[in-house]
Amino acid sequence: MNNQAGENVSMILQLEEVCKEINSIFKVIYETYDLTKEEVLILLTLWDKGSMTLKEMDSYVNIKSYKRTRTYNKLVQSEWIFKERPLDDERTVIIHFNKEKQELKNELLDFITATIKKTI
Repeated sequence: MNNQAGENVSMILQLEEVCKEINSIFKVIYETYDLTKEEVLILLTLWDKGSMTLKEMDSYVNIKSYKRTRTYNKLVQSEWIFKERPLDDERTVIIHFNKEKQELKNELLDFITATIKKTI
């Protein structure tokens, strides 16, 4: 194998190691907070961008179609988010972060940050 091919293989293997580290962080979050990777990404996006429609969220967080409804309903059930349907368009669903979870939000962010620092 020539030098360039060897470097390419090495780089791809390093990428796989990074993926494993990222997945291990999301595993610890799930075990501690019962939040999947997709649920965490939805919450982080809401905190960063604010309330948005489900369609808008789809452009930020990739959720398999068969998991989509279940994922959002779990966040509603656990009271992290709530859904709203505008009166002028019942087909649209807007999701909002539940501000009553602000303290838990701060705790979760601190936990994620600490977990990342331990992993790196």
